[in-house]
Amino acid sequence: MKSTRLLSLLIFVFATATVMSGTGEKPSKPPQKDPNGIDWYGYEAGWKKARAENKHLFVDFTATWCGWCRRLEQNTFSDTRVITALKNDFVPVKVWEKSPDTIDIDGFRISEQDLRRKEFGVNSFPMLWFVSPKNVRVGPIRGYVDANTLLNAFDIVKNYRYDSTLDASGNPKKKEQP
Repeated sequence: MKSTRLLSLLIFVFATATVMSGTGEKPSKPPQKDPNGIDWYGYEAGWKKARAENKHLFVDFTATWCGWCRRLEQNTFSDTRVITALKNDFVPVKVWEKSPDTIDIDGFRISEQDLRRKEFGVNSFPMLWFVSPKNVRVGPIRGYVDANTLLNAFDIVKNYRYDSTLDASGNPKKKEQP
């Protein structure tokens, strides 16, 4: 009888520990530094950082087999002006085509593959997206771009020029008095 109670207690403790271990917040993956010195975050960690710092996400959807993605890394992401802009004004995020990761964005759990396909509609590589600190998808840049083109896009996004209702800081513009 005592052994039955003890066994029941052990099963209860084991089951409770198993359930509780799945409720804790998983640690975010640290950023990965590329050869150009850019710290690339995973989507979940990048989103948290972007909100905390009130910066736009810059999301690079990429694939290992993609030649244009490699060219983007070698030519565009190696430009010192692009590196400086990414470090100072954006939170750079890299999402790989075959990422096995599942992420949690404000309680919404999704695989990075479904995020890429279903949420952002990425079906070709490279594809670059901007996301505002308020989680507004600003828009994609499809395919390879040179440094000057990307810097122009950075300027538009950083200064909220894609939204005529916001000032350069992302605050609502004051209405002019007649």
